[in-house]
This record gives sequence, structure tokens and C-alpha cells, in this order.
Amino acid sequence: MTSLSYSDIASNSASHTTSRKKLLVGYFSWAAVSLFFFYQYILRVAPGVMVNELRTDFHINAEQFSYFGALYLYAYSLLQMPVGMVIDRIGVKRTVLFSIAICLTGTFLMATATNPYFAYFSRFLLGAGSACAFMSSLKIVADYLPAGKRGFLMGATLTLGIIGALVAGKPLSIGMDILGWRNALLATGGIGVIVFLLVLFMVPQCKLTALIQKPNLEKKNLFLNIREIISNRPILIYATLAVGLYTPLSVMADLWGVAYIMTKYNVCRTDASEISMMMYVGLCIGSLFLPWFSEKYNILNQTLKVCSWGILITFVAILTIPSLKIWQLSSLLLSLGIFCGAEMLCFTGVIIYAPQGKVGTTLGITNTVNMLGGAIAQQAIGFIIDRLLWSGSVGINGNRLYTDSDYTLALSFLIVVIILCCYVAQYLPKDTMHK
Repeated sequence: MTSLSYSDIASNSASHTTSRKKLLVGYFSWAAVSLFFFYQYILRVAPGVMVNELRTDFHINAEQFSYFGALYLYAYSLLQMPVGMVIDRIGVKRTVLFSIAICLTGTFLMATATNPYFAYFSRFLLGAGSACAFMSSLKIVADYLPAGKRGFLMGATLTLGIIGALVAGKPLSIGMDILGWRNALLATGGIGVIVFLLVLFMVPQCKLTALIQKPNLEKKNLFLNIREIISNRPILIYATLAVGLYTPLSVMADLWGVAYIMTKYNVCRTDASEISMMMYVGLCIGSLFLPWFSEKYNILNQTLKVCSWGILITFVAILTIPSLKIWQLSSLLLSLGIFCGAEMLCFTGVIIYAPQGKVGTTLGITNTVNMLGGAIAQQAIGFIIDRLLWSGSVGINGNRLYTDSDYTLALSFLIVVIILCCYVAQYLPKDTMHK
């Protein structure tokens, strides 16, 4: 039996201390960047709460209003791949700080816009600035935190965003009643400043990316890298499945849910906002519990299949049951949010199959498909309501009036998307959480 020398013990102790320090740096950095994801969610869902004010101030119809959500998501989604490569190259800190500055600029422009086109441009800026938030958090989790906890931490990232959406609901409605929608929106800029300072002081400059071997993106052509990723069958399946799991949330909770509930159930904006936020409460539960449960029992793909069917059944019930009580509607929206939490498992899946050194780019491609699907769906709902279903009636303020059946028929478009999601789920690879 051999004994360790004092120098060996000291070396092992120093190595343990260094590893622990790097782990703490990873956790603190993840927390700071996740708070940015929290902030951008407030900005993302704000138009859904301000629907009446925006339509009145800018004299726009339902299709034009859908641009507030769609342009945000178009900018967000189309920048996912470029941002993923930027994160892989220069690290998280510089990317996030620049992005927060863009969000602050977009918030100010939105609050001071005097015509809809200027407002649309500000929403595009906000989407562009928010593009790196989620991916930067996942990048830190994927590269620097324990493999067995990745799913849970990714779910925790989404949970912080959900809290941002909840904050943007009833409190923002109350703030609008007191200050007006423009001043209430400007007040959210204070949160952005706080997040900027936290990232500035808590995320080390270019040190996180130095902890692992940097991807040598220069050795391969960009298009070859993208082709390598999208030709990977499991990644393509997970990315497609993420669209079906995310789209109901994007359409209902981010943009159209408040208007639908106000019209169908004849409730005020504040109450409708509070009811629609039950989807985010459910998403908070699902995004934490489902990844943890799936990792513990190694049933990632079985969970995805069950949740796909759960979304379909719940969404059909919301649209087709004619006389839901408020508590029943809230319960269904809560359940829908829980099932949508399985979206995080798709990101866990693509990380498992991502080519070495291309995690950021792979996440970017996945989130591009995911968010682009949500943007197209949001705009499609507005097009269907305005061009195919509107009866021609207008209110006293000149806004077009839509019936609950108009909203129900338009939202039924999503059922096709969810059925496709259920079909794709049948082709998932065998579960392998820790490949």
C-alpha cells in the first residue's frame, strides 16, 4: 500500500479548490444571464397586455397588431444561428451586454413611437436584442455545469423567464392604469439597467469560454457546419418537435390569449391577463419537474410523447368546450403550460447529439426553428381573423370587433400543428440522457 506525499495531497486539494471555484463561477454566471432572459420575457409579452391601447393609439386592426409579436419573434429567431456562432467565438459576457443595450434602446423607442411603423421597428430591435438570452444561459449550462443537472438547470432558466411573463401580466396592467402604457413600458427599462450591471460584474470577461477548448470554426466552412447539424436526424426531430410544444404557448400566452379570454368570457383586461398567465404558472412547474423527472428515470423521449398528446387534448378542450367556468379554464391553461414545459427536453436532446465544439450553433439552429414557428403562427392567427373571419363590424373607437367564434376558429389552426408534433414524436430515438 502506498501513501500520498504532502505535495500530492496539496496538489489534489488545490485542484479540488480550483474545480469548486470554476463551478461557482459557472453557477453565478448562469444566474446573471438567466436574469436577462427574465427581463426579455417582460418585453416579449407586453403587447398582449397592451392590446387595446396599442390598437387605439396606432389605429391598427388584428392583423397589424400581430406584427408586434411576429416581428419580435422574426428578429429573435433569424438571429439565433449568428448569435450562437458569436457566443462560441467571443463568449457570453460581451454578447449579453451588447444585447441588453439593444433591448434598452428598443424599449425607449417603443414607448416614444408616434406611428405604427416606428413601433414595429422597435419591436424588431427588442427581438434582436433578446436573441442571445436563452441560448447564452443554455451555453453556460451545457459547457460548465454537471451533466446530470443540465435538464433541471435549463428548466430553471425557463422558469425565470416565466416569472418575467407573470410580472408583465397583472402588475403591468395596473401600472398602465396608473401611468399609461408608455410610462409603464419605460419603467421596465429600470429592470434592464439592473440586469446589465449584474452581468457586468458577475460574468468574467472571456474566462468562461477559456475553461474549455474553443471550437475551431475557422477550419470549416460555415455552411458545412450548418449542414452537418441539420443533417443529424435526431437534432432535426427534436427541433421540429420543439415547434409543436412551444407554439401554443407563444400564440395564447404571448399575444392572443388576453383578447380571446376578454371576448369569450366577458372579463376585464386585468382579469383576462391574470387568467392567461396560468399558462406560465404551468410552464414554470413543467419546465422544472419534467426535466428532473426525465433525467432521474432516463425517460426523456417517453415524456415528450406523453406531453405532445397532453397538449393536443388540453388545447382542443379549451377551444371546444362551450361553457367553461373561470376556474375550469384556469385549470386547463395551467395543464397546457405544464405540458409545454416539455419543450426544454428538446434542447436537452439536441445537446446530447450536438457535434463537438458546436453546442452554441446547434442551440441556435434549434431555437431558430422554434421561434420562427411561433412567429409564423402568431401572424397566421391575425391574418385568419382579419381576412377570413371579420364580419365588418367596428367599435365606437374605430377598432374592428371580433367575436369569440372568430378567435376560436382562428386558434383552431394550431390543432394541425400539434397533431404534426404528435406524429413526429413517434420517430424519436431511444432514450439516452447521458450519451
